[in-house]
Amino acid sequence: MKICFINPAPLSYIIERGNEKSGAYPPLGILSIIAYLKQNGYEHCYLFDQHATKIQTKYLLELIKSINPNVIGFNSLTDISMALRSVYIAQKVKKWNPNVKVIFGNYHATFNHYRILQKYPFIDICVRGEGEKTFLEILEKLERSKKLNDIKGITYRDYNGRIRINEERPLIKNLDELPFPDRTALRDVKYCQNYGGLNASYGKFTTIQSSRGCTFNCSFCSQAKVSHQKWRAKSIDRVIEELQYLEELGYTNLYWVDDNFTNIPKRTIELCRAIRKNHLDFVWLSEQRVDLVERKLIQEMRKAGCRTLSLGIESANQRILDYFNKRITPEMSKDAARTVKNAGIDFIMGAFIIGAPTETLTEIKRTLSFAFQLDIDFPQFHIFGAIPGTDVWNRLVEKGKIDPEKYWETGVKTLEVPLEMVEKETREAYVKFLTRSGFILDQFRRTLTSRHRLKIFLSNLDIFWSRKRVEKFFNFATTTWTHGITPE
Repeated sequence: MKICFINPAPLSYIIERGNEKSGAYPPLGILSIIAYLKQNGYEHCYLFDQHATKIQTKYLLELIKSINPNVIGFNSLTDISMALRSVYIAQKVKKWNPNVKVIFGNYHATFNHYRILQKYPFIDICVRGEGEKTFLEILEKLERSKKLNDIKGITYRDYNGRIRINEERPLIKNLDELPFPDRTALRDVKYCQNYGGLNASYGKFTTIQSSRGCTFNCSFCSQAKVSHQKWRAKSIDRVIEELQYLEELGYTNLYWVDDNFTNIPKRTIELCRAIRKNHLDFVWLSEQRVDLVERKLIQEMRKAGCRTLSLGIESANQRILDYFNKRITPEMSKDAARTVKNAGIDFIMGAFIIGAPTETLTEIKRTLSFAFQLDIDFPQFHIFGAIPGTDVWNRLVEKGKIDPEKYWETGVKTLEVPLEMVEKETREAYVKFLTRSGFILDQFRRTLTSRHRLKIFLSNLDIFWSRKRVEKFFNFATTTWTHGITPE
């Protein structure tokens, strides 16, 4: 049996980013499924990553046809048009070969499984939640022409065309039992980090995960629904074993994609000390809740190779933070940024959300200005959009503010302020942030004393020599983190 996996990219992304180092990250979920399938005897697994290669869809279809798979799996997210692109490619594939089984996975398939199958007769199965064990069981049943009625965690179309929703699959309790993600499936595709539009690549880059889930319940995030607010971690020994394996493969640059890498600070400190004890030399990035910032923790992370941290600041307005159930204050963000800088982290990013339901222009401007008050090197301003699977979406649907039948495939912006005005304010905020004289001097001083920052600077020299490239950089920074479509 031949299995093909597709990580799609929207057409606009392929056209606009075709010649850029866009910062595509390896699709770790697919790589984990591939590894699990190979461990269980399914050797003929192929991955085509359109998001990284930006290959045109007509050529992607040719590659798929050359493989002639029995099963094709699609990575599918709601709010970056990946869902609609998956549908488009799936329809083309099914038209070419009506016998191929089409499977959708990831968040979009988890929260929209029934609607997907109801609307698109050429999609056969949706995998809900974690995919390793579920996908294996699907293949085993298909290979033997058996019914799918007892496979947990799927919604599917039976032989009579009726949509069946099977019971939930329990979360994988022991993550150590999973094989390492199969990065050989990436072949020679080059991946790179991207900090808010800045290319941050040097050395061989990949993603890694030491835990799954999150114990918090931010209302803009769907992870809590997938993980049931449970956090599961691999053992320290298992993580070290994977890092040693990555070292053998020549990787030097990592991004921890854990939903909450420092959920238990004591465990993170133990991991960082184990990294040093085993003389593992990686440069890495992780995301960080501001209320979990502790000086000792950040110092240990720095010693173990952390050179970049992205802080989840979200808003300068306590009202909005409370609406998002973030359980932090703006003052915590100030303290966290200061602590991280004093601990010696080379590059600090701040993640912000603007355009929450009922948020005023005054509040949006306050958040944009708040970035200037923090000890960070670069802000990422996300223009909010509600998507299925989040508490915000559920609330707005219940109140009749969102028509779920219209926007379940795309998500929808909830701005009360005109989008054009918010994008203009955001663009101006980026320019002001980066052109402050004191900021420029501080950046110059810190870059002279940091190899990490110097390498980032040198890898982005081509941006700063051309006005056209500077414009493209600001366009990228302003539009890339805009979620959901504008309501009709």
